[in-house]
Amino acid sequence: MKTEGMVHALEKAASCLNQGGVILEVHDLVDPPRIEVHSDNGEFFAGQLLSEDNFEDYRQADNALNHLVAAGLLYSDQAFIFENYIRADSFDSLLKYLEEEWESAYIPDATKDRVIKLVADASGDSEVVLRMVSRINLLRKFGNMSRHINP
Repeated sequence: MKTEGMVHALEKAASCLNQGGVILEVHDLVDPPRIEVHSDNGEFFAGQLLSEDNFEDYRQADNALNHLVAAGLLYSDQAFIFENYIRADSFDSLLKYLEEEWESAYIPDATKDRVIKLVADASGDSEVVLRMVSRINLLRKFGNMSRHINP
């Protein structure tokens, strides 16, 4: 969804709010997710997940939100940064997940090699983890939502 579509969706959501209502908006930050291997040996950084579109959707979500805040239609009452994880029992499982769920994502060859080495060197059970940073915003509306803005 392009920035204009995201602005429109947030405008529509805000227009439905009753006085005192809130919108909970959650999206991943632009920082590429970390790929780690966790085992009895510890937690080890292997590299980053990259995206063919350079995480453009994340940038567009930020732009849409910033646009509505700058226009005075919404304001962020509270915002929290948090980490979320996708955990896979094996590297193959993670690759399958990415193939099915995240078409634009790819793992550079050097990172793949590092993951394979870290898993092979692990003592006990290991898991391959995507560590992502996200933000949740508690949004409230300002004034009358009857005016329409152009992004």
